[in-house]
Amino acid sequence: MKIRKIEIYGYGKWVDRPFDDMQDLQVFHGKNEAGKSTLSSFINSVLFGFPSARKKDQNLYVPKQTQAYGGRLFLEGTRFGDVIVERVKDRNKGQAVVTLPDGVQQTTKNLGRFLLGMDSETFESLYTFKIDSLLSLKKTQKEDLNHYLLSIGTSGSERLLQLAKEYRDEAAKRFKPSGSVPPLNKKIQAAEKLQRKLQQAKAKNATYEASLLQLSDSQKQQTELLARQQHLEQEQTAITESLRLADSYQEWKRLNKEITAVDYSEVPEDARYQWQNQQEKIAALIQAQTQLQERSAQLQKQLDEYAHVGWYKEHQSEFAALQHGAARTQAHLNKITYLENEISTNKADLAKQKLAYGLNLALPAPEPLKEDERGKLQQLGQDITQVEEQLLRLDHSISFHEEQLESLQQEEGRLRHEKLADDAYAALQREVQQPDQPSNATAPTKPNPIGTASLIAAAGFVALSFLLPGFRTVAWALAAMLAVLGVFLAARKPAKNKDEAASPQRSREQAMEQFLKQAAVRERIEAVSKELEALQDKFLKLLNSREEAEEQGKVLQTEWTSFLQKKGYPARMTAAELLQADPGAMLAEKADLILKQEAEISELKLAVDRWNEQTAFIRSRFHLEHLGAAEMVARFSEIQTAVVVEENMAGHVQEKINELQQELGQVQRDLAESHQLRQRLLDQANAKTEADFYQLLALKEKQEQNLKRKEFLDEQVSGREQLLNRYGDVKKSTALKEKNELELQRIKAELAKLQRTEVELRHQLEQLEEGGTYSALLQEFALAETELRELAVEWAGLVTAGEWIEGALRYGKEDRLPLMLEDTITYFSRLTEGAYTSIAFQKNGMKVQRKDGTTFFPNELSQGTVEQLYIALRLAFVKNTADIVSMPILIDDGFVNFDNDRKNIMFTLLDELSKDVQVLFFTFDDACMQRFPQEQVYMLK
Repeated sequence: MKIRKIEIYGYGKWVDRPFDDMQDLQVFHGKNEAGKSTLSSFINSVLFGFPSARKKDQNLYVPKQTQAYGGRLFLEGTRFGDVIVERVKDRNKGQAVVTLPDGVQQTTKNLGRFLLGMDSETFESLYTFKIDSLLSLKKTQKEDLNHYLLSIGTSGSERLLQLAKEYRDEAAKRFKPSGSVPPLNKKIQAAEKLQRKLQQAKAKNATYEASLLQLSDSQKQQTELLARQQHLEQEQTAITESLRLADSYQEWKRLNKEITAVDYSEVPEDARYQWQNQQEKIAALIQAQTQLQERSAQLQKQLDEYAHVGWYKEHQSEFAALQHGAARTQAHLNKITYLENEISTNKADLAKQKLAYGLNLALPAPEPLKEDERGKLQQLGQDITQVEEQLLRLDHSISFHEEQLESLQQEEGRLRHEKLADDAYAALQREVQQPDQPSNATAPTKPNPIGTASLIAAAGFVALSFLLPGFRTVAWALAAMLAVLGVFLAARKPAKNKDEAASPQRSREQAMEQFLKQAAVRERIEAVSKELEALQDKFLKLLNSREEAEEQGKVLQTEWTSFLQKKGYPARMTAAELLQADPGAMLAEKADLILKQEAEISELKLAVDRWNEQTAFIRSRFHLEHLGAAEMVARFSEIQTAVVVEENMAGHVQEKINELQQELGQVQRDLAESHQLRQRLLDQANAKTEADFYQLLALKEKQEQNLKRKEFLDEQVSGREQLLNRYGDVKKSTALKEKNELELQRIKAELAKLQRTEVELRHQLEQLEEGGTYSALLQEFALAETELRELAVEWAGLVTAGEWIEGALRYGKEDRLPLMLEDTITYFSRLTEGAYTSIAFQKNGMKVQRKDGTTFFPNELSQGTVEQLYIALRLAFVKNTADIVSMPILIDDGFVNFDNDRKNIMFTLLDELSKDVQVLFFTFDDACMQRFPQEQVYMLK
């Protein structure tokens, strides 16, 4: 089963949020408070029910911004096909509604039993991974840790069997063929009782329907009167509102006339502000004009005081060439210093590398490896590694076979202790095969022929088990069943012989049971002896193989030591180090580098001397003939900067003079423009003088005050013009209000009378409804039929689910545990990067084996390794039970404590596992953004 779409109506922070196109491996990424745990809880709530408010410390995730609390999931691959599961808190009493592929909707209280094949506890313990699960390992007692991990790896199917038993027990609580207490039995009895009452109610139906018609007429008249009452009350409200606004309405109409009487639209809104602004601007511009003229005269005097500008302009091209060369010359000087340091460092490194590889400083370095030597060395290293790996595998196999030998020897000793002597077994066999003898010669009884035939058939199957070993287990099972049936049928005799034959019959049953048990013990002893013999031969072969591998390793080690002495390397160096580093090649490369650096220094010094000769005209001008090349390079930029600064300062002063002239011209233009704008304001207002202009502004401001008052009245009058015009006459409106009040009193009196009549009719109907009316009983009976059908479907679903789980487990039981153990070892080895290579489940608990052959109990491992073992067991169980119950895995930051390498391994395992089951991974780890494709990552904010 997989989730392909999520729609959240309201759950915690999520409101009206869909999550479409869910992948087989879907990552939900977000920081803290992004809603990851909320989304995980939503999935659990839709599948198994909302969190209980009784638990005070549990987050209910009730939404704050919407009334809808819940949502739905789109599922595929269920036992019904593609379905939609919806659960809303206030609908259907919080039950889940399942929409099947044909559109039919099924409401169920327990979705786990109806659709998923498991309950909330099983889903939480097997398919949910949280950081809390790993942290709880720290709280587990060391003596209990081994049993806890063992139960995860081997008892997962036991939990599903327990779930199947719970389904059957729950079905038995719902219905029993001969019961009367279960809900389905009660519902059947109630439906039969309703059917009898339905027949009795037919006689009263005619009178009941007449009273119903009278009640309907009364209610219809009340509805009409109430509508009339509502209309009159609305009209009264409108009249009251119009009377309240009458004075404001008259003032509003007066202001409209005054405002439209004179048009001041040609006068700008901010005319007063514009006039004052232009006055202030003209005064400021006149002052700025005077200041600019004074500053321009001062700058012209400063321009005549600068000196070296002429000489610099004559040699500007030479300065440009030297400036380009100065940077290069400084770089040459820096590189000379750098190379001298590098040569010193490289010589020291060369000596250090020799010492690091164990070489003598006085002797020349070893020559680099040749191609044939490299190939020989690589082959020799591979041979040594193969021998070491072979020894590790042989040690593991020898340890495993030792444990198997010990287990088989213990079982053989126990079986031989249970085995009877041969003469006792022969006597027991004769007693079983001997036919029954009548106990009373004077009153013989005829044995039951079916019981005798069953006993004979049981003995035949026992004999057949010795002839056909492959059919032995089935033959013994059939023999036991037929023996029990034969004993039961043989005991059914006439009443007068029952007491006489009881004692011999019991003795024969005990003999048959003991005979079958001894036959099984002897057969198992023979099988165990053969297994011991084969296992001992295999154990001896493993010991011989290990001895041969040790000899081969010694020969390879001698050959390797000889090669190192020949090349001049110390004996401690390994083949992998020599192949990877090749010290001879590295040392030769370092020596060549030192020679190249010394040659490069000579070339750089020649280039520095050539540049220094070109600076003669500068040293002559500033009396610097005593400076060397390095000092001249350092002073050159200072000299050039000084003359350039002087030139720039002269140019800057000239630019300021030009800017002041431009600014002065702009000020003069702005002054003329301000005079023009002031005259334009007078022309717009049709005023000849400034006094006329101010008088016009006063009239316009009064009009604006009227507009503000009209806007205030607009808020009261706006939208009520039709109402105020309709009830504008105060006298008429007052008379109409009094008339409506009288009409309302009359309507209330009629309503009171009709209400009394309705009460009498309802009392009469209640008397007729004693025991229920025919229509009500008919509806109640239809409802009872629907509930009965739903209970029957739910009961059948429980029975079917139990049989389905047990059948699936029986189908996969034979090969499931070995495959689960193999996957657990693979996952654990990958998570520990090969540090642990084996896991063994034994009677005394679980052991893990490190790659060096050392075995540990889980309580002897570190916390990180125990977490990896726990995850490996859980993943292996989920993978190998996917054909029984396929549910999505929910992982809520379960690997946050892993380092980057193990985290990447874990991501790869999840990617592989998603081919069998869907994985929903909630995390804040940014590494997921680079690890998974964009379509597999939902960004939560």
